[in-house]
Amino acid sequence: MSAIKNGGFPVEIDGKTYNLLFSLNVLDEMQDRFGGYDKLDAAFDKENKDMIKDLRWLLTLVINEGLDEGEQELTEKQVGKLIHLGNLFKIKDALFEAFAFSANGGENQENDQEEQTNNSEGNMEAVRE
Repeated sequence: MSAIKNGGFPVEIDGKTYNLLFSLNVLDEMQDRFGGYDKLDAAFDKENKDMIKDLRWLLTLVINEGLDEGEQELTEKQVGKLIHLGNLFKIKDALFEAFAFSANGGENQENDQEEQTNNSEGNMEAVRE
């Protein structure tokens, strides 16, 4: 299933590609947890004492939302094992990119389709550590 077809943003973490999907379900959950999806940047601010928990929670949510029908959902503990100090900030950046990608209907604002593919491949490589 392509990223444009389902709105997911492909990111490779620990050798596996996940489609991070900011669906309406995710936005609703974010509203409950953060007070609104527009507060995503505050959730990942270094002053937020729960930043690590929020990162793991949100990554689990968007990974599971992007799974194909019938695929086994991941737990927060499983997702937590994918995140380490070497890729923590790259994953945080990938979440912001996935949010922007979803907000633009599966398209980058400034880039055409070819540049988007190159950018996605670069993002996938960046998180692979």
